[in-house]
Amino acid sequence: MSEKTKNIVCSVIFFLLGAFLYTESMGIKVLMSKDLGSGFFPKVVAVGLMAFSALEFVVTFLNKKFVEDEKTDRDVKGGILTILCMAAYAALYDFLGFLLASALYLFFQILILSNEKNRKIPFFAVLSVVCSAVIYGIFVYGIDVPLPTGYLSF
Repeated sequence: MSEKTKNIVCSVIFFLLGAFLYTESMGIKVLMSKDLGSGFFPKVVAVGLMAFSALEFVVTFLNKKFVEDEKTDRDVKGGILTILCMAAYAALYDFLGFLLASALYLFFQILILSNEKNRKIPFFAVLSVVCSAVIYGIFVYGIDVPLPTGYLSF
């Protein structure tokens, strides 16, 4: 199967997955008395997934000079490390809490995605902590949605 065919098939599959997610999110009951409701974010994710899938389909389908890129060992290794990183995040989320688990996840994910040329570990550490703290503040203090604190529990 050519790379172009794989991209088209994946685009269709992810579009259908987005459509399924959207229809399933219609049945989510509102648990909190907020304006948007509990089903808003899943709908946003579903629409985004369908939009990007459709865009990928159109770009791939219209691209007449589709170049077959060779998969490098770095790509495969990065994909496997990303999956392991996400699994570790999910496993440690309740124990470590949102702040610590998210900061660690972001730090290691940025390391995985960076190359030796642009790797700035102190910057990545600060960025990970600041992003996690800002997101935590928005949820806990801005929209009053509690997030797990883990063993830090403050």
